[in-house]
Amino acid sequence: MLLIALLVAADVVSITQESQIKDLCAALREQPADPDLDPAQAAEAVKAAQARREDAASRWYRLEVPSKGFKFGRYRAQDKQIELDGDRPLRAVDNMLALDLDGIDDVAFHAAPEQVSAWSKEKKAGTLRLIVVWKPSGDRCAGSAAAESWRIAGKARSWELADAQGTVAAADAEGEPVGVAPRSVKIEKVTLESDDGTREARLPGVQRDLEKCAANAQRTGSLLLTFNVQGGRVRDPQVIMDSLRDEKVAGCVARAVSGAEVGGSGHGTAAISLE
Repeated sequence: MLLIALLVAADVVSITQESQIKDLCAALREQPADPDLDPAQAAEAVKAAQARREDAASRWYRLEVPSKGFKFGRYRAQDKQIELDGDRPLRAVDNMLALDLDGIDDVAFHAAPEQVSAWSKEKKAGTLRLIVVWKPSGDRCAGSAAAESWRIAGKARSWELADAQGTVAAADAEGEPVGVAPRSVKIEKVTLESDDGTREARLPGVQRDLEKCAANAQRTGSLLLTFNVQGGRVRDPQVIMDSLRDEKVAGCVARAVSGAEVGGSGHGTAAISLE
């Protein structure tokens, strides 16, 4: 997986101990020169402190957040995705580190309903972890050794959910689910609107072409298409909702249903899911 490749890189530092948090925060904070130093020594001290700060802020860090250190947000049943709750910071290293990451509200993992139920049980049992690779935003680190509590802001480049057996889901730097390709494609509902009223319909003969489209998809999700009906067939299909956020797959699906026989006339919509 992408995350494994990232962790092989030499610039990723795993934070597991209090001493590492203290060192990181010390490096991120401005360090004024000792007033007892002469001007030349003071300039060198400031230069060295700035170098430490820049080095600390430029590195990527790996942090394992335990079950109690993060929360899930809402479950989007239509997309089969569960979000992270960004209303509070992530907490790790024996609850001593609070991590505020940009875009956490946009992070989602692919999850079937049964997976959501299983993950909830694992969280209660303390066996589900959130693993994040992140970089400090450059702001000063808040907190102190006396309070044994620190708070750092940053941005992530990968997110991973893992249990006792290994990785169960992942998301990229933008919070989009990754590493879970669709296994099937399903026409959920086709509706036709004409002078005779609204009725449900089918799209016969397009399943094989839709499966070819799904084979090129990088994530699961759903599409909503609108189309005109001329001569009883689908014409000018347009994708108006796309949770896959994949223009190539959306275009492929639109071409697959174009010309399909539905009967009647007027306008129609089709909901198609890739799971």
